[in-house]
Amino acid sequence: MRIGQNEIVEELTAHMRKLGGEPDEWRVGAAAPNAKLPIQNSGENPPSLSGLPGLACREAFTTYAAAEAVDYLVSAFGLRPARGLPCAPGNIVFVYRPTENKE
Repeated sequence: MRIGQNEIVEELTAHMRKLGGEPDEWRVGAAAPNAKLPIQNSGENPPSLSGLPGLACREAFTTYAAAEAVDYLVSAFGLRPARGLPCAPGNIVFVYRPTENKE
């Protein structure tokens, strides 16, 4: 189900609170619905998404809403952009915690 920026922020921050950790331990980004999530090949995580701690994705109404949600999660909550991956044009917002190679 597609949702707006506020709902995305609320759902993803609730997910992060449930799993714990400091905000700067979390990564956030956006991807197109048919794209392979960029964290699969980032070097921070194993190639498989199965068992990836903290991964959560939400689909926004538009790419603009997704970009705004990513920007807000970075500026207001202190999440870090997915390493080396600028916010791609897409409406899927994702958050995760790297399993290794913390910065």
